[in-house]
Amino acid sequence: MLKHLSKLLSCGLLLAGTAGAQDRYRYTIDLNALHNDALTVELQVPRVKAGSTTFSMPKIIPGTYVVADYGKFVHDVKAFDAAGKALPVKQLNVNQWRISGSDRMARIRYEVEDIFDATGTKHQIYPMAATNFEAGKNFSLNFPGLFGYLEGLRNLPFDFTVTKPAGMWASSALTPVRSSVNEDAYSVPNLDELYNYPVMYTVPDTASVQVGNCTVLVSVYSPGKQVHASQIAGWMSDLLNAARQYLGGRLPADRYAFLYYFHERGAKHSFPPGLGGALEHPTSSYYYLPDAPAEELREGIVDMSSHEFFHIITPLTISSREVKEFNFDKAVMSRHLWLYEGSTEYTAHHVQVKYGLISPQQFLDRLSQKITNSRTNYKDSLAFTELSLGATGAQAAQYGNVYQKGALISACLDLLLLDKSGGRYGLRNLTYDLGVRYGKNRAFEDAELFDAIGELTYPEVKAFLEKYVAGSNPIPYEEYFALAGVRFAPRTERSVFSFGAISLRPNERGVITIGAPFRPNAFGQKMGYQQGDEIYSINGVALTAEGQQEQMNAIRSRLKEGEPFIARVGRRNASGGIDTLTLSAPAEKVQQVELNRLSFIPDPTPAQRRVRQAWLSAEPAPAERPAAAPADVASIDAIIKTTYDVISGPAGTRNWNRFYSLFLPSARMGAAAPGGRFSDFSPEQYARSSGALFEQQGFYEEELVRKVNEYGSVAHVASSYQYRFTPGGKVEQRGVNYITLVKSGGRWWIANLSWQDEEGGAKLPKEFEK
Repeated sequence: MLKHLSKLLSCGLLLAGTAGAQDRYRYTIDLNALHNDALTVELQVPRVKAGSTTFSMPKIIPGTYVVADYGKFVHDVKAFDAAGKALPVKQLNVNQWRISGSDRMARIRYEVEDIFDATGTKHQIYPMAATNFEAGKNFSLNFPGLFGYLEGLRNLPFDFTVTKPAGMWASSALTPVRSSVNEDAYSVPNLDELYNYPVMYTVPDTASVQVGNCTVLVSVYSPGKQVHASQIAGWMSDLLNAARQYLGGRLPADRYAFLYYFHERGAKHSFPPGLGGALEHPTSSYYYLPDAPAEELREGIVDMSSHEFFHIITPLTISSREVKEFNFDKAVMSRHLWLYEGSTEYTAHHVQVKYGLISPQQFLDRLSQKITNSRTNYKDSLAFTELSLGATGAQAAQYGNVYQKGALISACLDLLLLDKSGGRYGLRNLTYDLGVRYGKNRAFEDAELFDAIGELTYPEVKAFLEKYVAGSNPIPYEEYFALAGVRFAPRTERSVFSFGAISLRPNERGVITIGAPFRPNAFGQKMGYQQGDEIYSINGVALTAEGQQEQMNAIRSRLKEGEPFIARVGRRNASGGIDTLTLSAPAEKVQQVELNRLSFIPDPTPAQRRVRQAWLSAEPAPAERPAAAPADVASIDAIIKTTYDVISGPAGTRNWNRFYSLFLPSARMGAAAPGGRFSDFSPEQYARSSGALFEQQGFYEEELVRKVNEYGSVAHVASSYQYRFTPGGKVEQRGVNYITLVKSGGRWWIANLSWQDEEGGAKLPKEFEK
């Protein structure tokens, strides 16, 4: 078989440093020695040959898209030689210090301020990327805020030792090389890895979940004890199992840590009120959220955690040079935030509908809300590549659209791919193929990504990206959602039964309660609701935090105008107890305007039904194979000869329907390459990748020797081959195809076809030579 696909795997571009024993950073911090909300950092420096060097703290870090200037929180930087003599240090800017005599330098010492509590310093650091030093309670160590680096030496190993308070333990995806009751020691190979491992020290509240190959740690700091690690672990278990299936049965990490810091409401931290969220890392994520009743936070935590977890794929595996070779000293942005943040946000929700954690209509409702948010709050005609390049500067106000329109770009791209492939190839297949082509250690060039995606998929996909991502054209959502039989209505007015326009959420006991804002409509006023009322049931249907939306939908479906709407509620009395009351009013409808509604067409076409099933169901629609010519598949000899014949010929299009007709719907192909590398793909992927080459170049593959082992309805064929680019021309390559065949329905099918070329020391065995 053609070997081009085997070349998609390449060696890594990021080389490890060739450091000797003295060529490493050795940091120490003592969490017991907190003074004036600051820690002293000691660094034994690696060897510096130059007479002067620059010590830096990062200006910006990956995943935040905002200038941080961590140097604002570093003070009193001093450098010393081996004899303890001070060396000249001059601060160049907010993040850098110039050290003279650095060829004699032995150590650096400085003070680091707690960012959480640095109320007198203006900054733009997000809390999930900040440091927190709370004696006796919590130490959150996000290392960009603690440890700096020397000019030109970021690829050396970093060792660091943490002296910890009694009773506090570390939570992290990073395993210590040494640990005791009083001290933990860690080691990482370079600066990028150092900044990728947050560590949280606190009195332990942890839980562990085993998901396939991956051990998942959940660690919680909740001062009000309203949220516990065991609760979040229970919520995350279903999500992570769905993620494992979504990613092909294996998670891309063997260890992962979710670190949650819940702050007290009204805590006087240095961040704007209401600011919070999470920051992703390759094998962990750190969260800064309000301390509130667990059920009130549940949906948000699951959605947010899903988003951060799927960053494992983009940009932590698939990304451009700007991300892989990140510049900590200067904001250098990639133009592909639609991929890094947008596809991740889409996947975080898509995995939930695909594996039954939310309903299909809930999924559509989330996408509908994103359309409304995007078109209401952001500039729809701004090219997404331009938004990405300006995310830290001119387009900073538009950045939030990456979670709105960015996700919608991915939804439409997914639907387009599924439509073009007949339901066999979607966005997750594309990200898998991009992962094979690039992977963790190889970056793509920003300007080349659309070409690469076009090569892996279809010309229409590249055209979509150029028009709606690089171009300023608003996406015609009605066109793309229609591919799955989904109707898009920009504005809909309808009569719906009102519950009173009240805000319902779980209280600290998990009971559904009327909260703020409290602005009941006319029907709500007739009911006599009061803020703080606990709602137990409506017309006999109990309301619970889990499944609340489904319960309300069930209630609405049974209501009739004029008939009683009866709510059983609990209301706090003057003595602090709760009285049970019954509130009632005749049910009535109100006019409701709904923007950008997405709804399922009840009678989709076969093509729409196929795309819809592939899009929303864990069980994909069976791949439809074209009918085979009986002569092509009547015998083992016939199907093997057809396999060679169908891909051979002059430059031009091959008969791909004939090619597909030979394979089972679930069939796989593969190419082995030197160094133990193996590329695995479907017949459709092979056709997409090799079809462009066949268009430009003649290709003639000939069978040399065949060996067949047949038993019942199963056969294994080893078939050696050679190929040329012109009939009778020079033999370009030889190898062996290994083909598994099955007989079903009166014909033979290919179940698997893998091959090894004669290269990298592999020689064709004598028995396979013609």
